[in-house]
Amino acid sequence: MGLLLGLLLLSHLLVVIYGHPILEVPQSVTGPWKGDVNIPCTYGPLQGYTQVLVKWLVERGSDSVTIFLRDPSGDHILQAKYRGRLRVNHEVPGDVSLQLNTLEMDDRSHYTCEVTWQTRDGNRVVKDKIIELRVQKHSSKPPDTKTKSLPTTQTPLEATSTVNTSWGRITEVDGYIGKTSAEPGKGLSIFAIILIISLCCIVFITMTYIMVCRKTSQQDHVYEVASFCEKTWINWRCPQPSEHPF
Repeated sequence: MGLLLGLLLLSHLLVVIYGHPILEVPQSVTGPWKGDVNIPCTYGPLQGYTQVLVKWLVERGSDSVTIFLRDPSGDHILQAKYRGRLRVNHEVPGDVSLQLNTLEMDDRSHYTCEVTWQTRDGNRVVKDKIIELRVQKHSSKPPDTKTKSLPTTQTPLEATSTVNTSWGRITEVDGYIGKTSAEPGKGLSIFAIILIISLCCIVFITMTYIMVCRKTSQQDHVYEVASFCEKTWINWRCPQPSEHPF
């Protein structure tokens, strides 16, 4: 506000000296990226001079393109790029500053403020001034990180497993997200498997040995019985002669 008042006062002094309106603008203006900026353009109203046209132009390459026009029919924004984010002041007489919102990096350019007055004798006086607009891009804010929960619908995955070394067993993850199971004995360590195999071998060898021993013992017993029966049969068929004759 202080800058605008100073420009208006300077414009009034120049009008008194030169006898016609003089535009006052800064050489350059800097605005924040994604922010708003005001590009001042003022003049001191002078009796006998009536404002009839206000134009704002922007430099595009080697040409200047009109982006705003104020005439007796009203205000007109002539470029779709600026619709909804550009306005020109009309509350204060002599203040035709440009307000540009939501600055983009490609808004950097040279802007021309052009005002046309009509004198009492019907002549027209046109004045224009050029202002450089700079857009300063501050350090970008870190993106918002939102923790996304897993979907409620279960998605099949390949079965995976992780080994719990402290307990010597495996905790297996089912083929669905968020569902885990830890069943003891379902997965055994190599040491336990070797131990079980060794015990099985010992039991098998022991049982085999016992069966062989029992079979051998039975065979010996049968042989003894057969020998006894054979001897008994021989004695019955062939009695021995008496030691005392008749």
